[in-house]
Amino acid sequence: MILVPAAVPRTAPAFQRLIDPEQRPAVRAGLTVEALPPGVRVEQLPYESVESVTVVLSGRLFAAGRILSPGEALHHRPGTSYRLTAVRGTPTAVLTVRPNPTRAAIPAQRSDSAPARDWRQVDVGTVRLDPGTTCGPYTDRSADTFLLLLSGAAVFLGELGEVPLIPGDLVYARAGERYGLRAGRRGPATAVLGRVGAPGAGAAPEREGGPTRLGQADPQS
Repeated sequence: MILVPAAVPRTAPAFQRLIDPEQRPAVRAGLTVEALPPGVRVEQLPYESVESVTVVLSGRLFAAGRILSPGEALHHRPGTSYRLTAVRGTPTAVLTVRPNPTRAAIPAQRSDSAPARDWRQVDVGTVRLDPGTTCGPYTDRSADTFLLLLSGAAVFLGELGEVPLIPGDLVYARAGERYGLRAGRRGPATAVLGRVGAPGAGAAPEREGGPTRLGQADPQS
């Protein structure tokens, strides 16, 4: 388990590597977070061998012809470039997830004719828990999992027992490690939950004792 406290920048501009495969070769993906000033437009260059996923953590982001709110994600196919624009008003923080190409050598695919399961490795969803309810703990032996708390107070349930989390904290669990989340009793909790597996695994996660798709976990009282 890797814990990154206060992973979401509060001021813009800011950029931080949260999970760096060069420093941690065992992880399946690199995670970075960036805070964009209101109205700023960012042009992302294509990555030929792997996909990338942009997740909005705070503020609002205009991309792919629509506005994304916190907790929403946008998948980018391998070999494609994309443009992100922070909506005017408040800074926008985005999380970028990119599978480690040294662990997943997949060819660039520029055509939209290929099924998503042929190239997608990352699956991202939003989990909302009522006060005192629990999601997990689960064990995923085929993929790494990450969890970032967006709002509320919660406790991460993992290999090291119970770890209290506050909004902005990130936890990364390697394949085979337990993970789960329990909301505090004083209010609901919302978190981004993602998994990174082998090519094709993102479209059909396999998990022991857990839901079949992210973002659809049934909280347990």
